[in-house]
Amino acid sequence: MFCFVRNRALVAAAVVAVVVGAAASVSAQDGYKNARRLGGSTSFFKPPLTTAASLKKFGANKRVIADVRNVLGQAGLPADVAEKVVSTLANPGEIVKGATCGESTPADGTVVDCEFKVGDTLEWMAFKPRVKGKPTPSLLRMLRWAGKKPFRAFLFRVTTADNVYTFVVPKPCGNLSLVSTVNIAKPPVQVSVDRACTPDGKLTATVRATGDLAKVGRVQVSINGAAAGELTAPSWSMTSDRPGTYSFTATDKSGNAYPVAQSSVTVDPCPVPTPTITVVKPSCRVNVTALKVKSGYELTIDATGSSTGTSDATPTVEIEVFDPSGAPVGQKITLDNTLTTKVTVPKKVVGTYRIKSTVTTSKPVTSGNNRYEGSDSCEATINPAEATKTVATAEGPRLFVDGLFGKERRQRPASEFDVDNAVLPAGVDEFGQCSPMAGVKVGVAKRFQNDWEVAGDIGVGLMFVDTDEKVRKNPLFIDIEANKYLQNGMFVGTGISFWDLTRSETFTPAWLVHFGIPLNKGAHVPVYFMGEGRLFFDNIDSIDNNYSVWGGVRIMFPTK
Repeated sequence: MFCFVRNRALVAAAVVAVVVGAAASVSAQDGYKNARRLGGSTSFFKPPLTTAASLKKFGANKRVIADVRNVLGQAGLPADVAEKVVSTLANPGEIVKGATCGESTPADGTVVDCEFKVGDTLEWMAFKPRVKGKPTPSLLRMLRWAGKKPFRAFLFRVTTADNVYTFVVPKPCGNLSLVSTVNIAKPPVQVSVDRACTPDGKLTATVRATGDLAKVGRVQVSINGAAAGELTAPSWSMTSDRPGTYSFTATDKSGNAYPVAQSSVTVDPCPVPTPTITVVKPSCRVNVTALKVKSGYELTIDATGSSTGTSDATPTVEIEVFDPSGAPVGQKITLDNTLTTKVTVPKKVVGTYRIKSTVTTSKPVTSGNNRYEGSDSCEATINPAEATKTVATAEGPRLFVDGLFGKERRQRPASEFDVDNAVLPAGVDEFGQCSPMAGVKVGVAKRFQNDWEVAGDIGVGLMFVDTDEKVRKNPLFIDIEANKYLQNGMFVGTGISFWDLTRSETFTPAWLVHFGIPLNKGAHVPVYFMGEGRLFFDNIDSIDNNYSVWGGVRIMFPTK
């Protein structure tokens, strides 16, 4: 089984028989077969190797190299290993002297001339027995050298990404042998999962691979046994929103399995967020107005602007009234569902009254993320005497003058249509005209203690028509008004207007509406900004063609 030194065929056959017998002698401890002799007809190369030059000659022999490739293929070694073995044998970078082969660890390409000790083992040895009379490259596996003394050999190593292969070429025969295969330690891939939860309970799991990843091709990630993605260069990371068991497997750049430090991680789901309850307090609003009555002043207290913030809970409103000295007027009042009440105070107590309102959510209510509860307070003040003062009553009737500008739009009779003697088509008895117009009114008004006012006036409208194709006729009119003054000093009013009094064909009553906003409150001669409109009764079924609107000022002149 080891190579043999004798050449005669008869001796060689006997020796081979001895060697084969020796091969059957198996160590009970480790399974290696003991071999005790070298040389013979099964040698790869003759004469025996002795020097570096003979090794190079060995590596340059095409027949030897073909046999070497053959046995490396039988041994199942990768093609890149075979190429490196052939390259080292053909072109050894350096040949150095060494002690024992077992202690030699040369760099790739360096060859060591060393001594293979008795008791050392080989994973396999190449040899060339005759098969059907023809030398055939073959392998003998798991051998221990059990000869009487060590033998000399050339030793070299081949390193790949995964293993270090140590080979020897015994000098007596040149039978290439594999001493050992040592796996190169691979630093395992470190895989981590960072779990993050948003306030609304959404999960983000970030999977990362770290460590020495130079030899790693990819890391496969599975979630609950189902493929979920891969970690690859350059990021070596992925994200997922799924909880469960994350499992990891890795392969190197050749597709072979690669170790992973942690094969699985459990990612818990995010907790269901607890809703944040917002406490919504009620809002308080209170207004007060005053009216003169025989026994004093009647205060109307209005808290309808108060609210709990939800229709599911009604507000409870309590009212306290304090006189100008700060003393309470009567008892605390709890309002009914109308949220209004009236309180009468005497005329003789002069000054400002304070009304305090407290609104409470009668029964706490939770709706969605809101809880409606609590209370709120607010105040209003009023001086009844000032609020009900009526200047007009003291002064008597007042004269007023209005200056206004706007427009009139009317359906006018066909008889007025005269444009260069043109006439309307047959059967058409009216035509529409929109006319810019200024107006002046003079009148007299009487305001009463309850802030109502009646007034009458006479005025004229002045058309500003910019073309000869339109009618130019200035209407004379009379208005009868009824106006109501509000607490803030403005008034709103309505009435009837008699428009275009001097022309029978175009005369029409009209509905009058207007308002006035004070421009100089408290002045002896008050001035109001006016807005006024009329809806003509003639052709009232065509509102968009029978109206007038204008705006301006009203100046009031007291008579006392």
